[in-house]
Amino acid sequence: MREMVLRNVAHRPARTVVCLVAVAIEVTVVVLVVGLTTGLLTDTAKRIEGVGADIMLQPPSASAILAISTAPMPIRLREKIEQMRHVAAVAPVLLQFNAAGLEIVYGIEPQSFRDVSGGFVFHKGGDLEKPDDMIVDDVYAATHHVRMGQTYRLLEHDFRVVGVVEHGKGARIFVPLETLQEIAAAHDKASLFFIRCNRSRPRR
Repeated sequence: MREMVLRNVAHRPARTVVCLVAVAIEVTVVVLVVGLTTGLLTDTAKRIEGVGADIMLQPPSASAILAISTAPMPIRLREKIEQMRHVAAVAPVLLQFNAAGLEIVYGIEPQSFRDVSGGFVFHKGGDLEKPDDMIVDDVYAATHHVRMGQTYRLLEHDFRVVGVVEHGKGARIFVPLETLQEIAAAHDKASLFFIRCNRSRPRR
């Protein structure tokens, strides 16, 4: 049996080489896809944890990889959440996937995001103030050679870089919530809510 297999392999060497190459390519592609997916999910989870919120509220249909799904939640839900017991702060966030750079963009309200997360650690510049302002983290600034005051084209819109912050606060790019709602045609909508709760003392 062994000799028959070896003879068959030797008889058709071209077919054998093609089969070996095809199997090698398939295995390599599977390993790459699994590795990239696992890395993306792990990195996303760490940065979301870095926001510092106690609860992240998403709709039931939300994707495991954030920002691939739409923004179906009305932003007025914040008022209902704020009325709940032990809720200290609520920050609505709109997520948009930038296919050109394979990154997630956060549309935020600076004050509510600051109330939940404790605020950014700025390396340069300051917070979002104008509709076309944009903040990037230090990793994104270094890898994409982004400079303070630069006009940066993102999602078919021109933004001005006003701050570079420490990485680890959810996304690598932050823009005003209302501006991103206009770009994404998601008026008065949010993809998720970050919620910070009160730390009430337990009764003795």
